Amino acid sequence: MPAPRKFEPHYRRIIADIRGRIASGEWPPGHKLPSTKALADLYEVGSQSTVLIETGELYGHQGLGVFVADPSS
Repeated sequence: MPAPRKFEPHYRRIIADIRGRIASGEWPPGHKLPSTKALADLYEVGSQSTVLIETGELYGHQGLGVFVADPSS
């Protein structure tokens, strides 16, 4: 019988993916993230960007979207 897979909450997978895109330069500082709807579709869940906003890795402007923060600022 195969070993059971370790459960990983969706938000951790999403955070890891977003952090990976930022670290690789795919989403550099100032890059506008896809819309909440597009992110929900991409990850097949609701929005998780709030977690990274709270850590300072992303920032949001109401009506404009969510962007990658510049760590040097």
